[in-house]
Amino acid sequence: MISIGKRIKQGREKLGLSQEQLAVIMAKKGKGTISNWETNKNEPSIAEFKKLAELFSTTAAYLIGEAPQFEEPQENYVMVKKDDLIELQKKALEREAEKNKELLDLLEQSKKAGEENEA
Repeated sequence: MISIGKRIKQGREKLGLSQEQLAVIMAKKGKGTISNWETNKNEPSIAEFKKLAELFSTTAAYLIGEAPQFEEPQENYVMVKKDDLIELQKKALEREAEKNKELLDLLEQSKKAGEENEA
């Protein structure tokens, strides 16, 4: 059976994170805490297990060894109809176009104000 520490290390490495980077994400002072977790000298708190599971896209049950293999939590899956997805994309594009128009308007106003100040 794979240890908790090894599972944490595998999750970290899968994301391409160093121990220091994971320490920053987990709001720890340094990589020592992460090293202690990975070498089974200490274990994360329940809240930290939950955060690690979310970060690694797995379950806390997998991390603590209750699930035999890597599992992605089911709540990460959302069923979306193709038509709904297209509608969401349209709305996102419309919002982006509105923001771009607002930005252009601001730039034009700024340009006019600059020209008036020069005159």
